[in-house]
Amino acid sequence: MTHFRLFPAALLAFGTLAATSACATGYTYGRPPERSVYYANADRLAYDNGFHDGIREGEHDAKSGRRYEPSHHGEWRDADDGYHRNYGDRDYYRRNFRSGFEAGYSQGFRHFDDGHYRR
Repeated sequence: MTHFRLFPAALLAFGTLAATSACATGYTYGRPPERSVYYANADRLAYDNGFHDGIREGEHDAKSGRRYEPSHHGEWRDADDGYHRNYGDRDYYRRNFRSGFEAGYSQGFRHFDDGHYRR
């Protein structure tokens, strides 16, 4: 008979534990956790951040009469401008950042180079 009195208490404790762990993970029914939203956009954000930095540096180098050397810039070497840990793997972010930086650098450099492309 005493076992039957403990059953409702055990059931209540199990239900509370299950609900607490579900809330702690951040999952809600029908919606992914916010972390995956950040991660899904990390490649695009990294590329865009790199592109904007690359345009600025490419224009500056061309206006200053410097050689075409995107990899000589600290922004390209670090490749983590705008990175947030919610974006996931830092190396993945860096690869996309560098790709954007090189595209932006090329566009900015060629815009102000006046056809004297220097390598």
